[in-house]
Amino acid sequence: MTIQFLDQRISIHNDGFGGTEPLDDLPILIGDIGLQVVAANPANTSNVRVLLTGTANVALSGSPEEPGPTVVSLTVERGGDGTAGTGVMILNQQFEISAFSPFFPISVSAADFPPAAAVLAGEIRYVLFIASDGDVALILNGPVVFNGVAAAGTTT
Repeated sequence: MTIQFLDQRISIHNDGFGGTEPLDDLPILIGDIGLQVVAANPANTSNVRVLLTGTANVALSGSPEEPGPTVVSLTVERGGDGTAGTGVMILNQQFEISAFSPFFPISVSAADFPPAAAVLAGEIRYVLFIASDGDVALILNGPVVFNGVAAAGTTT
């Protein structure tokens, strides 16, 4: 079958620099998109693929008391209700940050081949969470975005 473009969505949690949202070990929902896949040709329901990208910027929250490392986790899930752990994990990427690290936006890229049953439902929800665990107090500082594209078909 020829390649079909199905949908493209963006989710913007923060589109500029700045912010004071504290990070801790409780995941925060920072991206939420629903990709419309209802237009997939019936022969393509098993050939849908999704490309997902997300970026988040973190910064120090005040002066660090402990110079030990902190792990920032970005997690992408398919489905679920917007609460971490209720969907199917597609990606969990961890970044180690210390109080003396240079800070820059952190990004993830993920791909998914959703099951035909999810495609037949007509819309597939993808979410992005961020959490941190360690000695360094961090804030979500923008920009924070999550993007997704769905296509179907094969080239054979």
